[in-house]
Amino acid sequence: MAWAGVGEGIGVRRGVAPAQATVMPTGSLDLDRRLEGGGWPAGVLTELRVAQMGIGEVRLLLPALAALSREGRLMWVAPPYGPYAPALAAHDVVLDHLIVVRPRTHKEALWAVGQGLLSPAVGAVVSWFTDIRDQEFRALQRYAAQGGRWGFCFLPSGLAPKPSRLRLLLESVPGGLRITFVRKAGRPAPPLVVVP
Repeated sequence: MAWAGVGEGIGVRRGVAPAQATVMPTGSLDLDRRLEGGGWPAGVLTELRVAQMGIGEVRLLLPALAALSREGRLMWVAPPYGPYAPALAAHDVVLDHLIVVRPRTHKEALWAVGQGLLSPAVGAVVSWFTDIRDQEFRALQRYAAQGGRWGFCFLPSGLAPKPSRLRLLLESVPGGLRITFVRKAGRPAPPLVVVP
């Protein structure tokens, strides 16, 4: 099976889960320098905390999601707003590869995220929860690790901390987002402002 290039210097083998050490560049050199391995880690459910949705939080993921959409499907589970196709297309996201799941219940949302993280046809799962129990979050982390997928979970900033390996607090600031590393491997880092 041939390797297909994704991002800068990153290779993902089609049909095979990427190795745990695989990372996807974020599109921000400053952010890449702060993340262990130099980008968004595969096999990890990255916890993204926001005080309120709609501050441009999805734009932070668009460079990685665009690259991943060229290799496989993207699954969005329970987004609070419908995806805006012109903006996604402008960021080179392959719209035909975007699956939007609108679950009726919390249990259906958990099931959909778990299935996406385990599916070899899905490159990344982006999910939104208003609440999630620790044991549910741990289960989704296990699925991400088992499937080797990129997982991103948006949660309200006021929730109790979850048992995540990588947790970022996102806050709106003039001209961009302030990112505070609440939990990551290594030493604490000062906040970073990025313009997605």
